[in-house]
Amino acid sequence: MENKTLIDNAIGFIQKNPGENLSLQGIADNAGFSLTYFDAMFQRHTGYSPVEYSRVYKLTRSALALRRTEKSILDIALEFGYASPESFARAFKNFYGMSPSEYRKTYSAEPITWHDLSGKIAISHFRRNFPELKSADVSLALDYCFTHNPLKYAEDMINMTIAETEVLTLGDPVQLSHFVYVSDYNDPEPAVTIVCEEETDAIAYLNLLSKNQNLRFSMRKSVDCEWGAFDAEVAQLGLTCRYGYDMVYPREEVLVPEPDGMIVRELTTEDMTIIKAFRQGGGCADCHVKAIQIHFDGKGNVGMRPVGLFADGEMVALALPTMDRIRDRKWYDIGGIFTTEKGKNDPAIELIWKYVIAMCLQENAVLGNANALEDDMNPWEKNSPLSVEFSERMGLVKVGKNCGYRK
Repeated sequence: MENKTLIDNAIGFIQKNPGENLSLQGIADNAGFSLTYFDAMFQRHTGYSPVEYSRVYKLTRSALALRRTEKSILDIALEFGYASPESFARAFKNFYGMSPSEYRKTYSAEPITWHDLSGKIAISHFRRNFPELKSADVSLALDYCFTHNPLKYAEDMINMTIAETEVLTLGDPVQLSHFVYVSDYNDPEPAVTIVCEEETDAIAYLNLLSKNQNLRFSMRKSVDCEWGAFDAEVAQLGLTCRYGYDMVYPREEVLVPEPDGMIVRELTTEDMTIIKAFRQGGGCADCHVKAIQIHFDGKGNVGMRPVGLFADGEMVALALPTMDRIRDRKWYDIGGIFTTEKGKNDPAIELIWKYVIAMCLQENAVLGNANALEDDMNPWEKNSPLSVEFSERMGLVKVGKNCGYRK
């Protein structure tokens, strides 16, 4: 039996026993595997240990009970295997950022539609074009991603939390099993992404969205996913597909190479003159300098941690890892690695890459490279520091194939 099937069976076992405090040994025994092998295999496929997955599944199911039933918090706590309302409340707040009672008060009403609150034109226009789609809550969409594959869907979870977003489905908006999310980045057209695990569901959204001749949309597939019927439908509809890979660093430590005459360190506001000189030398663009300045001023993404690499007293490479927090997890995107001509060599790029990996691991965060491209798909920048080939050399692995479709 293939590993994916075995993992799916283990997930099914966990989901059928939400009220049990399952041990790693018990889950491994049910799957028919040795403890060590099963734990490592499960983490590679899901991003969680089996026990962690069981905890997250309990919390997401308990959240649904808070939203859609009148059960007391005590009854819900006992139903999902918590010894007391207090232990349930602590675990729930650590994951959702609010107490069970606060969550119920916030989400027990009808789903909030962000376009109604914000007046965002792009999302409103999308809704009018696709009346078949029913509105669902972003929180339920995050639950879906967390309990299916948080590594593959990490970028989707981040996108749903940093922009005005509406979640829409062709199915049941309460028992959410597939959906599209539509995000507004102040562009005329919204960013549209399909999220589903089954090919037949994906085809239904594909046929619906392709009715709009100008619409672009994307979807993440598992790396080893082969959907022949879906791909045939893409071709039949005359769509093109451009794809990249979402990658993560799966290990707990990294060996940072010896600097060999170079210096690598985190940058501070006192380095702005150096950063601007790096820009003047062709290292990066004005928008990157502006983003760093906004970060140092405390007005932008507080998760950014600029890193510079110096040779002969001159900054020759710049990395911009940026951290997002979704519930109780931290995710770092490598963001960008930029170099001047003096920094375009493998030892320099490897040093700054591995320094950033080590820095992110110290924060107990997942480090990823969103949408890495193969060199033959990125002809304008051969041997890119962020290519699939270079990312794999640094120890990252593919966890999702990001497919972008358009006419």
